[in-house]
Formats: sequence, structure tokens, C-alpha cells
Amino acid sequence: MSNATIAPFDAPNRQTIAQGHPTDWQSPHPKDIYDLVVIGSGPAGLSAAFVATAAGHTVAVVERNLTGGTCVNFGCNPSKSLLRAARAVFNAREGEKFGYTLNEAPRVDFAAVMTRVREMRALKSSLAAVSVEAGAGIDVFLGDAHFIDANTIAVDGQLLRFKKALIASGSGPAIPDLPGLATADYLTNETVFELTTLPRRLVCIGGGTVNCELAQAFRRLGSEVDLVGHAERLLPQEELAASEVVSKRLEAEGVRLHLGVKPIKVDGGQKRLTLSDGSELAYDALLIATGRKVHVDGMGLEAGGVEFSAAGVKTDDHLQTTNPSVYAAGDVARPEKYTHVAHATGELAAANALDGAGKRVSDLVIPRCTYTDPEVAQVGITPQEAAEQGIAINTHRLELAKVERAVIDGETDGFVALYTHNGIIVGATFVAAHAGESVPLLTLAVMQKMSPSELAAIIYCFPTQSEAIGQVAAQAS
Repeated sequence: MSNATIAPFDAPNRQTIAQGHPTDWQSPHPKDIYDLVVIGSGPAGLSAAFVATAAGHTVAVVERNLTGGTCVNFGCNPSKSLLRAARAVFNAREGEKFGYTLNEAPRVDFAAVMTRVREMRALKSSLAAVSVEAGAGIDVFLGDAHFIDANTIAVDGQLLRFKKALIASGSGPAIPDLPGLATADYLTNETVFELTTLPRRLVCIGGGTVNCELAQAFRRLGSEVDLVGHAERLLPQEELAASEVVSKRLEAEGVRLHLGVKPIKVDGGQKRLTLSDGSELAYDALLIATGRKVHVDGMGLEAGGVEFSAAGVKTDDHLQTTNPSVYAAGDVARPEKYTHVAHATGELAAANALDGAGKRVSDLVIPRCTYTDPEVAQVGITPQEAAEQGIAINTHRLELAKVERAVIDGETDGFVALYTHNGIIVGATFVAAHAGESVPLLTLAVMQKMSPSELAAIIYCFPTQSEAIGQVAAQAS
């Protein structure tokens, strides 16, 4: 059986390990043949496994690390717990505009903050525990999965024969080929939550979602933060105006941005990072978030007749691989590496594999959200993508400063924009304090091919920041 470790070895982490990879777990005797064998128990794998088991299918899950995958253990849950603590500190410092002051600045107990982060992880882990899977009727095998042939997987000497299989092995942090990095200490999204003391100086390499969120959080908690991005702007996949809002907010809070430059050398001994413009940044902690690397190695995919590349497992629109008996879902098969996409594609793959549902991944309308403050939520096409694809769109935009609840809340940084093509909503951007809570409504508008007048006809609770959606829809009607 494989082993799983996370540091520090405190009570919450011991609980997480006991739930997600118990050292005393005894794998069951394999059935003669399974309807479905799932490799990986992250959101894609677990969604498929629970749906299949509930429908009466025999299911086995193989996990080499912690059940729950990246989201539970190294991503969504711990990061949002840290962001929530940082927001609380920030709000306490902002009291003057609401009519109160503190006798002194809030004192951050970083060790206590991180203990709570790990407690929240342990709580979420309990819902994806090995015992929960087994209690649902799933056979759980802890170890490394390896294809023997097109319909057999080996796990620690045990053979699992299957009618259908799902590869949901996920992804991990991609580490850049940066001189000096291999011999230097650095953090990733998988190790940053091991910190027990607040770094005085944090340098973040990468200007995407992970580092924008964590740079802001650590700055609010008291670190000096430098963020290095090779693109000319933060969040380059997002609408330009959204990137500008986030950049201005981070700079206003004291995050030092170094954009359009590349790191060229790390001196781990002196703890200095050299940039392509010749400047040097001193650090106490170095955080790397430069993309994701799919987990495809070591599974014997060649023996299983499954084609793959560095980008992931090759699938068709039904998530079927080059082996007709094997499907793939989540990060390992999709460019949209989000938990909600893993859930959706895991269920889609299971339905296609076991029931012949014929569902197409291209039919999914996939939203996304970056949980900075303000948040950046997006669904459908962006103006940049429309220009690249030669699609003529009209942009309808409303600033949050014109939304009453945003003014009351003191949260006017941001805007909402609808993008229409031939009178139909084909995309939307919402930048607001809690934009992620409202993006499902915008996702529905794109899914249902609504017109702005149809979106405006919805009755919105007053006063709410989501009213901005109704207002811009009425403006576009």
C-alpha cells in the first residue's frame, strides 16, 4: 500500500491522513470483474464512483495519495480557508469607513490561522474519507494503479478486471526549468499550507489564479509580497478590464507587481531571485504557481491501449479514450482544471461508459472564478476570444459604483459585462466581492441562449450586488 504524508504532523493533519489514507486499511478481495474501475479519488473519480454505485454498478476506486484529491487537500478548501482569514484581517483594518476604529492594528496569529486552515481541510476530508466510499459500497484500493492489458489494472499485486475504467488521476504543480530552483527550497500549492510561521518576504512566480489569490492573502496577513509574471498583465486568460481591476487592487494593498519579465535564476543559498530585466528580489519564501502537470506517468497507459501526451489523456467528445473500454475525466483529460469541471466530467464519463448516454463534453457551459477580492467570474466567450475567432459581439457594461448594494457595502471595485451576438448572450464577466455566487445565473443565461430582455425580466432581490446583472441586462435590452 502506498503512503500519504502531509506536514506538519499535527492533530488536523493526522485526522486528514486517517480519513484519506488510513495506514491500517485492508483492501478488499477483488471481485471477478467490475462494472467500473476508477483511478483517482478526486472530484472526477468520486463523482463517477458514487453515481455508478448508486445506480447499482460494481465499482472499485484506486487511490495512491489522499482521497478527495487536490481540491480537498491542496487546493480549493485550504486556499479558501486562508483567503477567508485574510479577508477578516483586511476588513478589520477597514473599519474607519464604517464608523469604527480599533485601538491598535489587528494582530495576526499566523500559526492559529494555519491551524484553522488544516482543521477546515480535515472537516472536508471527512466527507471524502475511505470509510465513506466503502460505506457506499465502493471497493477501495490504496496503492499505485498500473494497466496490465486493455481490461485489467494491477494494484499492489491484486488484479482488477473491468468492463469499463475511468482515468481520473488529476494533476499537480508544474515546476519550471529555472536555473538554481532544483537545489532551492520553494513552495507550491501542495506545500504552502505546511507553513506555520508567516514569511516576512514572499516572492510569487506566476501571475495566474493561484498566485493572485495567495499574494493578496499573504499581503493582508502581513508579508511583504512580490509577484512575478511573464505576461504583460495578471490573469491573462481573463477580460482585460478584469485584469486591470485586480492589478490595481493588489498594488493598492501593497503587492509589488513585476509583469512582462521572467525569472532567470534562483540563488537558494542567498534566497534571491534574478529577473530578466536585471533586477533581484530577496525572499524568505518562494512560491511557484506556473501551471499544472497532468498525472499520466507510471500507470502503464501504453499497455492499456490509452494514448496520452504531456497535455493529458487523449479523449473524444464523449470522454472515451483510444481504448473503447476506458474513459478519462477531470484535470487529466481537460484543459479547464477546475473542481466543478471535474465533478461534471466525472459524471458525464460514467453516464457514457455505463449507460451509453452519448453526452458530449462540448455541450457543457463551464464558468470559472478567481477568488481574489474582488472576485473575477467568467462564463462563455470573452471579447479577446471573440476577436480571435472572428465573432462579432456587442459589449454591455455596468460599473459596480452604480449598484446601490455595492456602494453600501463599500465594494465598488468591479463591473458586470454581458457579451451578445445577434441579440443572444454568449458570455459574461462579473467582477465583484462575491461574483462567484452569481455566476451560475450568468451560466444559465448562456446555456439557455437568453436575450438580455429575458435576463432582465427576472426579479432580483433588493438590495443585492447581483442586481447589477439585471441592470446591465435591462440596459442591453
